[in-house]
Amino acid sequence: MEPNKKEELIKKYLLGNYSYRQMEREYGIKRSVLNRWVLDAQGIPHSPSGSRKTVVLPVMPKKLIEESSAHVEQLQKQLDQQKLNNKLLTALIDIAEKELNIQIRKKSGTKRSSK
Repeated sequence: MEPNKKEELIKKYLLGNYSYRQMEREYGIKRSVLNRWVLDAQGIPHSPSGSRKTVVLPVMPKKLIEESSAHVEQLQKQLDQQKLNNKLLTALIDIAEKELNIQIRKKSGTKRSSK
């Protein structure tokens, strides 16, 4: 089977549009084959007998978690600061446009000047 068709069938199953039985009837592909494709796409190991092996994921060290949390907090503060800056600049543009009667913002559909 061509890779694009295989990926399409995997997506249909993972999105909940089809069950293995429905896909077997509609596309003529055995459920076991579809199951193996889906497991492979998800990175879940499988054995020919059908019994799944347990996957042990490494535990993230506590220090790394703390560093990540601190980094996320720092990024959140930066984001909040940028949002505040954006509000301030928008307010300044609004005031300038109103009081000076100058259009600062570009209107959609405006053509470039031909200089």
